[in-house]
Amino acid sequence: MQKNQVFANGCFLLAIGLISLFAYTLLFSAIGFFRGYVMSAWQFPAGLVMMLITQYFAAHELFEIKPKQVFLKTSGILIALILACLLFASSIYDVSFDGQWYHQETVIRLKTGWNPYYKELPVPYQIVRNPHNVWCTSPDLSSTNSSDTIQSIPYIKYLSINYFSKGAEITSSAIYALTNRIETGKAINAILLLASFFLSLSALYKIDRWGTGKKWLLASILTCNPVVIYQLTSYCLDGLMYSVLVSLVAVFVIIGLEKNKYAFFLFGLLILIVVNLKFTAIPYAGTFCLGFVCYLLLKKQGPVLKKIIVAGSVSFLIGFVFIGFHPYMTNLIAHDNIFKGLRDTQSPNTQKEIYSVTPLQLKDRNRFTKFLISFGSRSYDEGASDSSLAKVLKIPFSFNKRELLNANNAEIKTAGFGPFFSAALLVSVVLFGMLISRYHKDGILQAGLISIGFVLFSIFLIPDPWWARFVPQAWLIPCIVLFLAECLPISIAFIRPVLYISLGLNIIWALSGIFMNLMISAHINYQIAQLKTLSQPISVEYCELRDFRSNRIRFYENNIPFVEKRLTGKHVYNVIHSNTRFETPEELPAVAESFWMKMNRKLKAQTWMNE
Repeated sequence: MQKNQVFANGCFLLAIGLISLFAYTLLFSAIGFFRGYVMSAWQFPAGLVMMLITQYFAAHELFEIKPKQVFLKTSGILIALILACLLFASSIYDVSFDGQWYHQETVIRLKTGWNPYYKELPVPYQIVRNPHNVWCTSPDLSSTNSSDTIQSIPYIKYLSINYFSKGAEITSSAIYALTNRIETGKAINAILLLASFFLSLSALYKIDRWGTGKKWLLASILTCNPVVIYQLTSYCLDGLMYSVLVSLVAVFVIIGLEKNKYAFFLFGLLILIVVNLKFTAIPYAGTFCLGFVCYLLLKKQGPVLKKIIVAGSVSFLIGFVFIGFHPYMTNLIAHDNIFKGLRDTQSPNTQKEIYSVTPLQLKDRNRFTKFLISFGSRSYDEGASDSSLAKVLKIPFSFNKRELLNANNAEIKTAGFGPFFSAALLVSVVLFGMLISRYHKDGILQAGLISIGFVLFSIFLIPDPWWARFVPQAWLIPCIVLFLAECLPISIAFIRPVLYISLGLNIIWALSGIFMNLMISAHINYQIAQLKTLSQPISVEYCELRDFRSNRIRFYENNIPFVEKRLTGKHVYNVIHSNTRFETPEELPAVAESFWMKMNRKLKAQTWMNE
């Protein structure tokens, strides 16, 4: 076996290990739910054992020489990678809005005994003094709620908790049940990112068209979508979805290149996972699968097509009906609506929520215009809210400090792939036009054109493709053009490097957000250390409209006694980067600062970081 093929199979083993761990944990959790059990400490270790068993047999299938040695080596690497992912996730707090609002709350409910297969959580009503005041705290200063209006409305977060897919939250809660630290559940983000990277690297080594450095660079650009990177430290699901979609593409490439029965098995595992991540993941993955089926039909690959259809159908049924019994079957049984909560008559619903947070210049426009305006705007939440469209759009390659400081926002509304993505799109259009003019009859270019067509179709399936986190697969468009440019040389040499630089700068921008979140996490730990010095219970108050009640776990995990009540005292503070306030019997004292906390103060003093 050639050296490159040996390395490709090794990467494939690592990918199948990480993906199977996720899938097996989901499967064991579903079995437990059906039996009437709840999440506990055994599901994740059981998934780990099954992962190792799969590794053993896959190693013997893929390696004729010393398969046991390969198994032991890859298993050791996998264990080390999983532990590293757990440590990384544990060291950084989730400070995203949705993560603290309802994703963490879902994980907590699952870990503390909720079985969604048999029970729907009651939806309480809340008295809201100001229905427009989503944030009742600011990052640094305490605030009070306005009392100009009073309404009684249902807790909308229970719409998501009760009726939406929970594959990610179930797997996270299995990790949480084992570690008893909620932040470790975010490790699934890094696990699937690594899986997509190794699988992409395996596909590139099997193609074996470029040098080693180029293969690693292409795999990195393809998998390190900025949405994936800045959601690594949060419980948001969009980055996970992208990692699974890219893994699907890589599996399709491997299946197209060789007969590998474990590639079909891996395809089935990915379908199990993607069906249970998000409702939108189903049509996205379906579009990608349809594209591959069309390719197999054109190539007259009948036997491969049959295996794909069988593996996909069986996995979809298991994922949709068995593992996805909640929410799909429970929604159908209880409410006659499989996708309850999206656009039904219930008020409030998800579609209304999305419209309410849509930037001004994007409201009431068609999906194509929304997409173009959003990705031509600045990379921050108000990037398309100016009254003048001329002021909204920016010049490609330009940026400002505010865009750079939003790199740690896991839910950026406009230009969510980074300040330089509009430039990457512009260069991609120019480069693709040059390739078409010269290679329009080349089979590789035609395959790339069809691929872009299917990606665009998946993007515009939904009415709100302006939000990058809703359509993370849009990152694939310049990536496909980049691959085509590497396969089909062009005469103007500087064009391709400009595209590399444009995409790379967005990735670096997203990575800087992790550094910012390290600073914020250091500040949170500093605040917790301050609270530990107090001798009396603290009082805690959650925001009325969008309560981050999940913050209570931070107090539980650090043995800080508290009571929930309305705050009226003198010493009122905000939980750092949250929507929760607390009151202490005395002023918070100064305590020893860590290295990261000192760095945090320096950056804030220089106004380079704004919490």
